[in-house]
Amino acid sequence: MPDSRDLGTAARISVLAKALDLSHQELAGRAKVSLSLVNKVLSGNRPPSAGFVAAVARALNVDARSLTGEFYIGAMDDDALVSLAAPIRTALDLYDLPPDDSITPRALPELRRAVSAANRTGQAAKYTKLAQGLPALLAELHTAAHTLTGRDQEAAFGLLAEAYRCGHTFGIALGMPDMSALALQRMDWAAQRAGDRAPGLRAAREYLRVTAYLRAHDYDACWRLNASGVTLLAGTDSKTPGALVARGQLHLGAAVIAARTGDRDATALNLNEAERIADQLGETRWTDFSFGFGPTNVRVHRTMTGVEAGRYDEAVKAAEGLAFPTGWLPSRIGHHHIDMARAYLWMNRPSKSVVELQKAAAVAPDQARHHPLVRDTVTALVRAEKRPTKALSDYAAWIGVV
Repeated sequence: MPDSRDLGTAARISVLAKALDLSHQELAGRAKVSLSLVNKVLSGNRPPSAGFVAAVARALNVDARSLTGEFYIGAMDDDALVSLAAPIRTALDLYDLPPDDSITPRALPELRRAVSAANRTGQAAKYTKLAQGLPALLAELHTAAHTLTGRDQEAAFGLLAEAYRCGHTFGIALGMPDMSALALQRMDWAAQRAGDRAPGLRAAREYLRVTAYLRAHDYDACWRLNASGVTLLAGTDSKTPGALVARGQLHLGAAVIAARTGDRDATALNLNEAERIADQLGETRWTDFSFGFGPTNVRVHRTMTGVEAGRYDEAVKAAEGLAFPTGWLPSRIGHHHIDMARAYLWMNRPSKSVVELQKAAAVAPDQARHHPLVRDTVTALVRAEKRPTKALSDYAAWIGVV
């Protein structure tokens, strides 16, 4: 019986060759190997040798490790982004050292604007720009939090918690779960010192942990984290900074978990409760943790939960007439288009699926290029099409799908 890893390599080669519109004969010619060998490997009748993989990788102009599944093309092989991760890791790791006395922090209003801008950059999926400025901002906030006193110190720790969240944004987007987890640990450490903002910040952090565990399909952990977030909000009210937004986001997170696990009643209950809170708050956009919580976010989650539950007609219907507020979260808009692409894929409407993927790329290109759901959708589209359209082939080549 062929090794499953060999079959995975063969499948990745087949999909990429198909996306490039290469026949087995043309692939063999490019790789300078026999057609017989190509046929045997891609049919699973012969394991691919290291030499064969290297030759095919050169022919397809990709890294050989992407064919063996060691990492995604366009994500972890992006040298510029990976190199930018190291200073962020250092800033996260050295949180417990004394502040750098060579740094003179800006005033709190300026720091508040800088943290807001960093989160907007992350939510716009501009990961290079985010990573370039984040280490220095964390160092400045670290110094402010250790040198200020009283309420100003609490405010600085709150801003530091929000800035640590940016490390999670970068890590989760680029497939670095260890960085995401470390950043969220630091977020909670700072949030505990943030005075009256602590409950909202800590609950928001639990919601972000839910999103990370959703990617790992660990739903027991998701439910535990969601419950923890709710517990952290015990005793809060509408006057507690950020508490209502955090509570609303936890309901949205619970709706997604419920949809993933087939609990239709819990999905509806949590969406409706989130909608009640959203109607009370209105469109908060960038305020309170840069979640963009409000009626629009609830609507896009109705589409998302429909897709997650396999109710694709309902997902598409929920999106009818949806108009995004000016300046709304680019990464949230992009994710909505990704969800729509997934719905149309399973509704056997491939052309509409590709259009939605193109919309995602237009609003948040880095997200569209790196997100695993995009890769899964494009791979499925390529496999389903006997002869992929130029639009699909171009998109597949752009993200380096395998």
